[in-house]
Amino acid sequence: MLGDIVVVVLLIAGLVTGFGFFVFLRRRRRTVFERAERRHKSDGVGQFLKQREQGFLNITYALAVGMVLADGKVEKVEMETAIRLGERLIANFDSVAFRRILLKHERLPRFHDVVDAVAPLLPLEVKIEIFQYLQAIATSDGRISPDEKHFIHHAEMQFKLDHLVEV
Repeated sequence: MLGDIVVVVLLIAGLVTGFGFFVFLRRRRRTVFERAERRHKSDGVGQFLKQREQGFLNITYALAVGMVLADGKVEKVEMETAIRLGERLIANFDSVAFRRILLKHERLPRFHDVVDAVAPLLPLEVKIEIFQYLQAIATSDGRISPDEKHFIHHAEMQFKLDHLVEV
């Protein structure tokens, strides 16, 4: 009798937690740049932050394209995940621009070079968002290739998240 009650309570707790996690993932969070821009609308800092957000968008495009191409092929589910989550991560994420960049990926710097260049510049909060975004792209097809694992590991080490995030 007591065992049945414990099982029911654990089942209900699991369902509530799962639903809460689902709601958390579905809502669109404001980016770091959006929050700061709202605070500084009137003092000119907002425009500066908007320019920085465009730079962040370009970094995000380059990293996402690198992750989609990490295993040497473009998988539709990875591309769709990159677009869907990118639109949630950044307000002005443009799926058409992303696809265009993906088609002309030869012009992009190497994934590792982008990570190395931006790692010292980004705040921890942004590094974590980007890292989780890259992980989601890599795992969206249900498996993670050795190259994807290598890219994830490189980002984790350069962003100094190895002690914060479990892969």
